Amino acid sequence: MSNFFTKLQIEKITNLALEAGKIAARSFEAKDFLVTKKADGSGVTSADIAVSKFLREHLQNEFPLIPIICEEGELREFSGEIFFLIDPIDGTSSFIKGDVEFCVNIALVKNKKPIFGLIYAPLFEGGKMAFSNEDNQVIIRQAQHNNLCRRVDLVEASDSRLLIITSSRSKDRDVVNCMAQICPKFSQNFTTEKLSSAIKFFRLLEGDADLYLHFRPSMEWDTAAGQALVEMLGGEVRKLTDGSEIGENLIYKKTTFENSPFVAFIRQSFLRQSAV
Repeated sequence: MSNFFTKLQIEKITNLALEAGKIAARSFEAKDFLVTKKADGSGVTSADIAVSKFLREHLQNEFPLIPIICEEGELREFSGEIFFLIDPIDGTSSFIKGDVEFCVNIALVKNKKPIFGLIYAPLFEGGKMAFSNEDNQVIIRQAQHNNLCRRVDLVEASDSRLLIITSSRSKDRDVVNCMAQICPKFSQNFTTEKLSSAIKFFRLLEGDADLYLHFRPSMEWDTAAGQALVEMLGGEVRKLTDGSEIGENLIYKKTTFENSPFVAFIRQSFLRQSAV
């Protein structure tokens, strides 16, 4: 995976993400946002719109030649193979309910693969950001330590018990059935944590979870940033066919921007060998 942005450009993007997170957090804490319904029936808030407007305007100013696809913007066709993919507030349903499990996602896609990723959760666990730097290293920045950035050092998890991260709306039986297929050795020996939004990728990046299983529909802007970061650590984000068979890697710039169910992992020694 070749580095695309310079150090200065990445600093500009991270600063924009911090400002976007402040917009979201201020609205969340003041509870001054309005909620409306989109055509698909899902909720969208005035904070989503404000963050979307801020990021699109400023990224366009900084990178005028790179198209921007944003969840709260018009999905348009374009000829180039490089584009920004943004979710201004991933986890809008959590945001509306007063839960801090929401984040800002910014990714750069090239030739249908995410090559830069940033996830910023302004309030989750005190505030944290994961992003890829100019050397394709994954950096975790803790908001409470304003100047502390560290490279993620992948720690091998215990082989005695696995931790599975999944959506807060995943059904327990789906997790059990999938584990029996892809990790039969651990089919009765795992713990599940359920979270909303792309903050689930933090658990993989920080070495706290072994697998991220996602069975529900999702969109490309939900996963691109996380996939870029996972792949930079040698991991993969791959389709789950029929809910339990591991298929090809997720790709981007599909006509509908819709994802299939997927599994994400960094180490794969515990997976059934034929599955990978």
